[in-house]
Amino acid sequence: MLGFLTRSLAITIPLAACAAPPAAEASIEIPSALPAGWSRVDDTLLGEPMASPLGSGWILDQSAAVVEVELSLADASTTAASLMIGGSHLGFCGRSGQPFVEGPLFGGTTRFLEVPPPQPGQLFRVRLTRVEGELRIDWNGTPLPALPDPGGDLGEVRLRPHRDTMTVARFVVQGGSPVPEPVGSSVAVFEAGEGGVHTYRIPALVVAANGDLLAFAEARHGGSSDTGDIDLVMKRSRDGGRSWSAMQTVWDDGPHTCGNPCPVVVQETGEILLLSTHNLGQDHESEIIAQTSEGTRTVWVLRSTDHGHSWSAPEEITASTKLPHWTWYATGPGAGVQLQRGAHAGRLVIPCDHIEAETKHYYSHVIYSDDLGETWQLGGSTPEHQVNECELVELEDGRLLLNMRNYDRAQRTRQQAWSADGGLSWRDQRHVPELIEPICQASIRRLRWAGPGQAGVLLFSNPASRAGRQSMTLRASFDDGATWPWSALLDAGPAAYSCLQVLADGSVICLYEAGPYRQIRAHRLEASQLPGR
Repeated sequence: MLGFLTRSLAITIPLAACAAPPAAEASIEIPSALPAGWSRVDDTLLGEPMASPLGSGWILDQSAAVVEVELSLADASTTAASLMIGGSHLGFCGRSGQPFVEGPLFGGTTRFLEVPPPQPGQLFRVRLTRVEGELRIDWNGTPLPALPDPGGDLGEVRLRPHRDTMTVARFVVQGGSPVPEPVGSSVAVFEAGEGGVHTYRIPALVVAANGDLLAFAEARHGGSSDTGDIDLVMKRSRDGGRSWSAMQTVWDDGPHTCGNPCPVVVQETGEILLLSTHNLGQDHESEIIAQTSEGTRTVWVLRSTDHGHSWSAPEEITASTKLPHWTWYATGPGAGVQLQRGAHAGRLVIPCDHIEAETKHYYSHVIYSDDLGETWQLGGSTPEHQVNECELVELEDGRLLLNMRNYDRAQRTRQQAWSADGGLSWRDQRHVPELIEPICQASIRRLRWAGPGQAGVLLFSNPASRAGRQSMTLRASFDDGATWPWSALLDAGPAAYSCLQVLADGSVICLYEAGPYRQIRAHRLEASQLPGR
């Protein structure tokens, strides 16, 4: 047994549901590579401020487990350094330096702990036990009131320095299972700090008519907030997502917000249309919803006739695509589609969402164009609320399937609705039990149409966890979204928004937020790694 446990040193002894934690400890091989920002210092690991989370390599997917850390913080004031369980945090130094818990695992809100805060440079120990339906926290020898265990897979165990410098002397995980190996490979496309930009968020991906991949994102200059100076930017890949060009700015309106990229390619002409939204940089979402802001959200389209090398000036289309009593509004994010079958073949359809002024209810809707993007019209909204960010796919029989982010916290699963008239109306809205989610955007795309002896395939990507934004997973359906029997893990770590596209060679690219929000990555799966039934 080693006295100090490093990155992948973990306990592999399983725990019975009601058993006490075992006394024995075992370890596995320590990998040579550490996450960005981490280094070995004698018998400890040192994480610099804003270093990537230090993964244990283990997920808590059993009914009993123990996590124990011994570490020190250089600052220990208000840096929000934390022990991460999936997308939740047991924080060591939150507001006023007070320890806290937050995230889905701890009820979804931030709760400060009534314990002495850590002191700069001094070792302290935190122990979390999952047993008998409870989460029990021991803070440096002080037991805290037990919290309810939500059950199921809680996610990977990690340590996050955040804005502090963290020195780790001990990091033990008992119970759980090793993190599965991801399928496929990925590269960073946008990285926080690149070009002086604080954060890149909201990925969108499209395949240009010449075969180039175009990756869009929001460049958030002042911080990670949805508000403020935000530009639309783009990078290009000419080798199927393996490498990416320098960054190109598509829309910069000074201190204002240009966001929610949602591109679509017009197959007849090769023109790329980029639908997006705009608001004044000083207007916050809450103010726009309350109608106390100076301006509101408006809808725009940008056009490229040379595969994204140059773009037209933004053209406002709010009057034909937004009702007067709607406040907040978003295009996508993700990508639109051009219909290929039935009475509405050739129609361009863009997924959107909005909030009503009177009820403050969230709805998904679409906008469409029947003249190759020259003009745009408002399509149908979902019959039920509590949904917003969405994408859609065309089904074998010509109907459309709308897959939506769900705000019903009692059912953390995606919702779907169907349209038989090209998006003019939606019906049969319901939850999809197989598509679990932590309340987040997702992507849906057709891999192929059905053919002789071969089923059609739909693909779906999202952070497949109820515990937080983590575990980016690709799923496949062979019955037009009725069931989703095939899945592949792309990234076991923190992950959020995504956008799928299928390349001409049958490979698939998933452009997604990782880190969390430290990178936007392009994950490539070869045709041989995808379902072939």
